[in-house]
Amino acid sequence: MIMNNVLIIFPSWEERSILGFRRDVEKYQNLNKVFLFIFEHSTHPNDIYKCISDMAQICTNKGIEFKEVIIPNSEIEKWHMLDNFVKELDINTNVYIDITTMPRSIIWTLLFFFRHKFQKAIAIYHKPKKYCDTWLSKDPGIPQLLFKHSGIIEFEKPTSLFVLVGYDADRIIQLINFYEPHNIIVGNSNQRNDFKFDVANIEFIDINQHDSEWGYKEIESKISDTLANANLIVASLGPKTGAISVYQCFMKHPEIALTYVPCKQFNIDYSKGISDTLEKEISFC
Repeated sequence: MIMNNVLIIFPSWEERSILGFRRDVEKYQNLNKVFLFIFEHSTHPNDIYKCISDMAQICTNKGIEFKEVIIPNSEIEKWHMLDNFVKELDINTNVYIDITTMPRSIIWTLLFFFRHKFQKAIAIYHKPKKYCDTWLSKDPGIPQLLFKHSGIIEFEKPTSLFVLVGYDADRIIQLINFYEPHNIIVGNSNQRNDFKFDVANIEFIDINQHDSEWGYKEIESKISDTLANANLIVASLGPKTGAISVYQCFMKHPEIALTYVPCKQFNIDYSKGISDTLEKEISFC
């Protein structure tokens, strides 16, 4: 049986986006097609289209078919569009998804639809050499629960919020103010933060989202323990690797709710360079 080999990527203004793409096509030399995702209204659009142009030229030079896919900013339209996108993929396809600069809502939605069609997918993540020393994102929006991933609520139980943190305290505060949880669990990936929150019931745990399991074991253990006594909302605001592990936990515990916080501003100097490349197989069986 001849298999198609497809890469899905979300081009960005960050240097590691094009640098990581070059690594992708060098490592997976059997790629047949590349899908370049982009929001219809994007931050730093000129820089993103320059990245798309460079990726398209690389594909042309290597004889790889490529296609730009415009993603609606409307959540409902986005959901239906990605549903149709996955339905149109040949079932005999090896799917590679470069999550490096892909929004979490896109990652989780794709995984939801992949589960209904494929046995597995390969996630790829390129770490940057460094993040910006100042702000990374600003003006967080209203937290949103992912469609069909809103959890199961038991009214007699309190609500816990489990957040895998990144560098932006504002998005965490937005989650706390919006959901008003009984208690908060903060998963820290040993990054450069020392967050302080004015809440009574808070627990900090160390989770290495760059290990071989992308923090899955620690995340799953904490989710299992928490679900025994509480309804649980989970957010991933740190490395995108954590978003993959959170979704793997959702497949095991569909009673959890997945939430994300969109932002309206991102620093043009969000990150610099490229470091290690991490890879993980996601099984849907």
